Amino acid sequence: MKLDLSRRGFLAGTTALAASAVLPAGRAHAASGKLSVWKFGGTPAEVEAWPAANDRFLAENPDIQLDYSFFNGQIRRQKILAGFQTNRLADVVIAFGQDIPEFAGFGLVQPLDDIAEDGQIEDWKSRLVPEVMASGMHEGKLYGVPTYVDMATFLAVDMDALAEAGYDRPPQTWAELREYAKAMTKPDRPGIAFPATTAPVDINIFEGIAYANGGRVFDEETDKVLLNDPGMVDALQLYADLIADGSTPPGTAMTETNFRDTAQLFGQGRAAMWIGLSWLNTPWPVPEELNWEGTPFPRPDAASGSYPPVAAIMDGTAVLMVSARTKNPEAALAYIDFWTQNEQLNTWGGNPEIARVPAGKDAWSSPALAEVWPNWVSAYNEGSFFAGAEPMPRFIGVSAVESALATAIQQVVLGLKTPQEALDAANEAAQAQIDLLRG
Repeated sequence: MKLDLSRRGFLAGTTALAASAVLPAGRAHAASGKLSVWKFGGTPAEVEAWPAANDRFLAENPDIQLDYSFFNGQIRRQKILAGFQTNRLADVVIAFGQDIPEFAGFGLVQPLDDIAEDGQIEDWKSRLVPEVMASGMHEGKLYGVPTYVDMATFLAVDMDALAEAGYDRPPQTWAELREYAKAMTKPDRPGIAFPATTAPVDINIFEGIAYANGGRVFDEETDKVLLNDPGMVDALQLYADLIADGSTPPGTAMTETNFRDTAQLFGQGRAAMWIGLSWLNTPWPVPEELNWEGTPFPRPDAASGSYPPVAAIMDGTAVLMVSARTKNPEAALAYIDFWTQNEQLNTWGGNPEIARVPAGKDAWSSPALAEVWPNWVSAYNEGSFFAGAEPMPRFIGVSAVESALATAIQQVVLGLKTPQEALDAANEAAQAQIDLLRG
């Protein structure tokens, strides 16, 4: 997978199936009535673009009354579960692909195959990148339509700080990362920062590091939690080592603030490196004088996990799903179909949004995307962009397992337990939850 990054673009490295005899999906029957939509998360540009697109949807569907609500992405699981339990879940939820197996297993969302018009899903496939669309699949059925994916894990580097420390390229191994972080640390500026709250994004960032080390959180074939696999333990030891080296912000700066706050430490020149997802600092203003680059997170010197290392893990974080209890599936499908059209998918084609990996095929032909992300486009055209990448952890019980993992990460970052102790305890607690779920 070509994953070379630059300051403006930091990630580098089928056939159309629409049936010509079918009317454009969602247009076969005019939809009407009330439609509620909950959207979770998004960059500033995306948050602004979505309501503008909703206005276009209403202009095309004047008989639908749209009730659209936006929520912070990190509360999505609690909000959606509570909405389902109280019978107040929106008709369409726009959440993460990682949530689909759990939501489907609990009966919260329904397969789109069961309610779509004849030929409708094939029509969607004609415009969506297959690897991205697969992030909406579960057990052979399509439960959600993604609009983009995010990938983990990546490193933002202050290139002036790097040069000042005597280096001419970003670190490529864990050993080099520790060396660089120590050398780039000043009394008023740590060498590296990373988010370590219980927010799902922070957990995904860590999982990307661990999966590249051959770790996994769960084995679906055996129903065994794997949080204390060596690949996971050694990845968490890297966090502990960076802290012990004196290379990170002091106190609880990383455990009490979310990923955006630690990203801003880097953007404000108060950390020389920052660990994040593929978008790194692009969603937020970065001073022009900050000379920074992004790079794939350094790889372990020798992978220690029980599974093959992966190039990256990825997930759609704006996947449209339909509630199992919707009373207006026609309007819900019309809304999803609207978001599979190129005009909407091209939101992530470099104008206005540059932080996401687009789901729409047409977006990859956008001159704006090629200008901002030339390495993305060349790797996509070569067919190598998604090579070696796998989905983020997704299974029934993922919330319980990741919650236990989050606790372990915080215990280590706060110096309360060693990585082995914390992950042994997390593994036991998560396994008990999995056993209850799976009876």
